This record gives sequence, C-alpha cells and structure tokens, in this order.
Amino acid sequence: MGGCGYTLQGSGSPILEKQGVKRIYITPLVNNTYKSGVQNLVYNALARALSGSQHLQLVSRPEEADAILGGTVHTARYDVANLVSAKDLRPREAAKPYEEVLSNIQVASTYRAVLDCGFSLNHRNPPAGRPAKLWSGSFSLNKPFSGANQLSTAGTTSALINESEFDRALGDLAAQMMADVRENLLARF
Repeated sequence: MGGCGYTLQGSGSPILEKQGVKRIYITPLVNNTYKSGVQNLVYNALARALSGSQHLQLVSRPEEADAILGGTVHTARYDVANLVSAKDLRPREAAKPYEEVLSNIQVASTYRAVLDCGFSLNHRNPPAGRPAKLWSGSFSLNKPFSGANQLSTAGTTSALINESEFDRALGDLAAQMMADVRENLLARF
C-alpha cells in the first residue's frame, strides 16, 4: 500500500498531516451575484460535504484551525434553454382563437440553472519556507429545469414558480458541486 495514495479508514491522511492540516475553518462565502442568499446555500452544502470527512475536522473559530477555506460564488443565474411556440402552451383551448398570432411568439419552456464558484484553502500559520496556499479550485455546473408558462391564467404565478424551480435547481447544484469540491480537495492530499 505504500505509494498507491490510499490509506486505511480512520488512519488519517499522511500528506494532510505532513502539511499540518487537521482542522479547517470555513469563512463566510462571498456572493458576487445578484441572487441574494446563494452564498448561504453553498456554505451549508460545503459544510455538510466536509463534515463527512474522516481526514478533516471542521472548527467554529479561525483561531482553532490549521487552515482556512474560503470561497466566492461567481455566478448563480438561469438562462433560457429551450423555446416553444406560444400556441403550444396549456391550456390549448385558450390558444385556439389566437393561434395565428401565438404561432409567431416563442416562449421559454426550459431553463438552465448555472452555478459557478471558486475556493481556496490556506494555512492559517504557514510553516517557515512553505507557501500559505495549499489548494484552490474553480467549479461550474448547470442543470435544466422546466418553465411554468400557461395561457389565460388569471393572476399567473409563472415567475414565482420559475424562481422556486431555480432555487431548487441551485440547491441540487450546490450539493453536487460541494461533493466535487470535497473530492478534489481530499484528492490533493
């Protein structure tokens, strides 16, 4: 087992220990998007992903940590992924009298949620002669979700439903991305 990169469960990571990192503090994440609160969603997903590691211990104060993990949410948005003719929206009977006009109008039927983040792990007190930065990575994922467009719906809530589906897609993307961050970070060690 000596050079294969694997260690027995619970025996720790020799490279991690060599770097002097056993305890990590996660700083509040920076949100560089127009989506309020997305940094909290990503932070919570990151904390959940790392809390399952047998090689690292998350601490609640920076002075207790060997290394500090910080990050930035660069993008959290959704774009149109697919268009359909407005005459194909439901309920179809509402479109019948306006079919000619509606056939020239394109409406989004599917959107694509995009999440892009960057992270960096730095020694809190780097050993003499060693750089402070231990690891950094950029991650980007996207996921399609359905639009909620209907014709002749009084007081339509399509925009609210689309935002709700976007929030759900962001939650899924954050969980998937933080699993990737965890694997990438631990693979470094």
